[in-house]
Amino acid sequence: MLHSYKKILAVICLTGLMGCGKYLDRPSPDQAIGKGQISDKDLPLLLKGAYLSMAGTWPPQSYPMTDIYSDDIISLQGGNPAQYNPQAYEACNPSPADGFGIGRYYQAAYTAIGNANFIITMIGDNPASAQLKQLLGEALTVRAHSYLMLADILGGVVLMTSVETDNALIRRPKSSETEVLDAVEKDLQTAIPLLADFSTPGAVSRQAAELLLARVSLQRSKYPRAKELAENVIGAGKNSLSKNTYSSIFLYNSPTTEMIWRMADGPMPSAYDRYGLFSFYSPSAPFRGNGSGLTWIDETLADSYEANDTRRQVLRKQRNNATGQEVTYMLKYSTDTLQPASAVYVIYPLLRISEAYLISAEAAARQNVVETTRYNELRTARNASVKLPGDFASPAAFLEELEKERRRELLGEGRRWQDMKRFGKALPFLTSKGQNNTRLYFPFTNTELLRNPQLKQNEGY
Repeated sequence: MLHSYKKILAVICLTGLMGCGKYLDRPSPDQAIGKGQISDKDLPLLLKGAYLSMAGTWPPQSYPMTDIYSDDIISLQGGNPAQYNPQAYEACNPSPADGFGIGRYYQAAYTAIGNANFIITMIGDNPASAQLKQLLGEALTVRAHSYLMLADILGGVVLMTSVETDNALIRRPKSSETEVLDAVEKDLQTAIPLLADFSTPGAVSRQAAELLLARVSLQRSKYPRAKELAENVIGAGKNSLSKNTYSSIFLYNSPTTEMIWRMADGPMPSAYDRYGLFSFYSPSAPFRGNGSGLTWIDETLADSYEANDTRRQVLRKQRNNATGQEVTYMLKYSTDTLQPASAVYVIYPLLRISEAYLISAEAAARQNVVETTRYNELRTARNASVKLPGDFASPAAFLEELEKERRRELLGEGRRWQDMKRFGKALPFLTSKGQNNTRLYFPFTNTELLRNPQLKQNEGY
């Protein structure tokens, strides 16, 4: 299966474990072919494979896991614990048997890492051309993003930054979360000077790597660097906030430049209104979309949007048949799926320019300075009211408002659980669910523990 790179199998074949029977005994991470089987001209295909693998098996069931786990999303949708059960995430009690949620998340990340490792190894430390520099920068950023995703939900994971085919080397203990995040920062710092400026959200740019590093820096309390990087992204002028509209940001061919980096799937088949996260988040009939109506957003959050806020364009109130109450549904992922089937691609945001504005404001507040400029610029673009620094009694009060603004802006984009940990809201929330600090992280799946006997399960599972 993995012997013919000339047939584009490089695009998706490094799944290794799931797709190729003779490698089923290998743990993740896994690389199943040798370096000598590919050449420089295959690298763009291999990079395409890294991008495509990031979403996992479509539809990407793992994309909303952390949002359901958090206080943003409420889901009564059930399922087999081994085949993705949103109710388990709603209860902050995910199952180690969940190979469809955690398992696909894990597998997608390591497949992308495997492809990236090949590219990085092939190119080496001194790219000979601008094209190779760009390819190397993209591969480093894909790898960094994948490890950051893993660290966000699992803490420490097996850290591999080179091509390994020996099971004895692949089966190793996990590195600490600190070591993984150190590697993420190193990759991004190396990538930034190699990358060209933004031209398409479908590929990594300098602005994508800078914003991702700003995110990591904020998470690790490196506030001056987080602010500097966020300001670099804004100041580059390659991406800008959309005025007067919000829903169009999430179109595949959006007229805006808000989306810095995204995953995309498509074109969808004729029954396009049944696919992707639209069907997961959308209300039930008579609303088009054939959703179950069992997943909606927190009402306190829904009520926090001002009447003229353009972000209300992706919210819909409708009676929930299961509860008999009116709830608020999120249609952020429906914008594409309501187009003609021939034009439909569903997208999943990874980085948007609005996050740079929020990071800049938060990084300043974390240094005891209330700077409302970036906060107000974002609010103005969303047609919401603005505030003066004096409207906040302290930096702590401004931070509280910024947390709420992040919820309104980044709803359903996978950021909330990490935000709750950073703002000190995660542990009280877990307590309200009858859980403790062991649920700050997800478990490794039973399958991965069997594949790698040296992989230690996270505490409490």
